[in-house]
Amino acid sequence: MSSATGDHVSEGATKIIDRIPKAGQEQQLEAAISDIIDAMCSAYGLNSVHVVRPSLPHQPAYRVICTFDSDEHLKAWEASDDHVRLVTAADEFTAGEPQRTWLTGLETWFTLPVSANAAARPPAYKMAITTYIALFPTILLVHAALAYVPEFEALPTILGNGIAVAIVVVLMTYVIMPRFTRLMAFWLYPPKQ
Repeated sequence: MSSATGDHVSEGATKIIDRIPKAGQEQQLEAAISDIIDAMCSAYGLNSVHVVRPSLPHQPAYRVICTFDSDEHLKAWEASDDHVRLVTAADEFTAGEPQRTWLTGLETWFTLPVSANAAARPPAYKMAITTYIALFPTILLVHAALAYVPEFEALPTILGNGIAVAIVVVLMTYVIMPRFTRLMAFWLYPPKQ
């Protein structure tokens, strides 16, 4: 299936939905998921949506990974009439309850790879180590760059540190971690044996 561009944090929300098709109803479920995605692409605040087809035996489910710019916009989409109607239709072709996972806090820095056998999230120690490796040089570089701005040096310490932290957070969230987690995917999301 295709990916399009357009749980639970104010700076962005990611939700993963896994649906195992009922026997013999794979095509119907795939069509129902496509209908959901078509409607979702017009939802306000959508950043991206990716769908991974089943890959037996490791990944029996269709995995939908959607990211919104805020928790509020994701909740608004889920409360919409279109979402309720289309999810009810998809449920008819889904074996059991779909598994829904919200990614929160620093987990949203770790973009899931579009691979069928990836874990829903890496272990906490791997997230901590990866974050440290990316964060330490980012802090050093931001402070080194700001040292060349005379106006910054004149600011009170707490205000200067606040600005530096804000720059680091923006860089980590939107520039560094999406790329660094792809680079480290072999370690963060090893294939299941």
